[in-house]
Amino acid sequence: MDENQDQKCKCIAMCIKLALSFAILFPIYALLYVSFPGSLVALYLISAVLVALFAPWDDWKKKFLS
Repeated sequence: MDENQDQKCKCIAMCIKLALSFAILFPIYALLYVSFPGSLVALYLISAVLVALFAPWDDWKKKFLS
């Protein structure tokens, strides 16, 4: 039971990280989309996933939540 809850918690944490990375990258890609609307939506999604995976979340948590 605890393992299932732990797995659910990890999934929720990953979703939160992905949502935050979407929010961080949105202004940049909105400006680029207005100026050059090519396939920036796909690039936006790919870069948001990369930010969610490789961003230093522990450092940011210490900095902003302390």
